[in-house]
Amino acid sequence: EMPALSFTYLRILLAMVVFFMVSGRAQGLLLPRPLWPSLLRAGLAQTMFQLLLIAGRQRTTAGNGAILLATAPLLTAGWLAITGRERLDGRQWSGLVLGFIGVGFVVQSSGVRVTWSQLGGDLLALCAAGAWAWYSLVIGPLVGTLGTVRATGWTMVVAALCCTPLALVEVRDYTWRSVSWGAWTGLVYGATIGMVMAMALWGRSMQRLGPKQTMIYVYLEPVSAVVIAAAVLGESLRPSQAVGALLTFVGVALGSSH
Repeated sequence: EMPALSFTYLRILLAMVVFFMVSGRAQGLLLPRPLWPSLLRAGLAQTMFQLLLIAGRQRTTAGNGAILLATAPLLTAGWLAITGRERLDGRQWSGLVLGFIGVGFVVQSSGVRVTWSQLGGDLLALCAAGAWAWYSLVIGPLVGTLGTVRATGWTMVVAALCCTPLALVEVRDYTWRSVSWGAWTGLVYGATIGMVMAMALWGRSMQRLGPKQTMIYVYLEPVSAVVIAAAVLGESLRPSQAVGALLTFVGVALGSSH
């Protein structure tokens, strides 16, 4: 296995390279100066999300982290409402709350509990949700100007620069010969499918649908994992999880309605 920080750092570097390979060298290396402030905000949000995510996962359970990360749509909607950027009607607010409750049912049924020893990790996971909400709010305009691939690739550049001082010593001193081929495969998969493809699609959705419409689908991530595990791996699906999944789907439908 790789250390979590080194894995995250190398994944960011590999994703950055892939983004610029896809975008084309001539276009990828040119960035108008007026876009630098927007890029800095998006890059810092991406950096904070990645670092807070791994820090939270090391200090709390996966279930707690999944529930707290699912607060991102509520945080986004709340910020949009407070700043007056978007107005949500009662049905959309109901959908956001119902979807979050559904995620809670799905994950809590797996035996999640809150303990004082995990409280710090829970707080980090909640901060990671806030960082993801921030990233989702600032990446849309950048995608509209640069395109999905270039905009996301440049945020990876900022994230790589920010993470280098933190990860350099660990990367330099780690015994890389001990890393299995399976771990390297996981790194490549996480950088290409899990980061390049997922974030490119996410950025495009933010630009086309807006943050509120896109963020609601965050609820489907933990629910889909449980449903797929039941359908493909034969894992048992508890009645409360089935109810939670249904509530989540209904919440997404209500929250994404116009």
